[in-house]
Amino acid sequence: MELSDQIITQEKKIKKLEMELNDLRQGLATVQDYYYDLQRVSEKQEAAESIEQEIVKPLNDEDREFEGIWRFHKERLIADPSAHIPRAEMYDAFVRYSTTTSRHGVEQDAFEFVFARIKNPPPLFTRGEWMGYRLKIL
Repeated sequence: MELSDQIITQEKKIKKLEMELNDLRQGLATVQDYYYDLQRVSEKQEAAESIEQEIVKPLNDEDREFEGIWRFHKERLIADPSAHIPRAEMYDAFVRYSTTTSRHGVEQDAFEFVFARIKNPPPLFTRGEWMGYRLKIL
């Protein structure tokens, strides 16, 4: 291979690497934009929840039950499509959470009725196990 051919080959490699670097930069910019959008949405949602908590009327017993289950879902569970938790283990985790946070606990049937209606993502109960969530390790 002649020197001019080597130079041309190297120039082509450099050009290809520059294009790949440009693609990576564009991808990084897209990921950064997505992250900032998520952060803004999260901040707005937290502000809305804070306002709602201050303005909402005092909770009745039924609302307290739902609130306890919702907080357990939000604070102690992680959405994971491949995860599964046995029925008894999920309820035991809820009871421990209710005890440590002084929240209003409910019986297992009531817990399961309300928990099955949680969204983002909804849990699935099948064969004695809750699917779609895993417990946070504390």
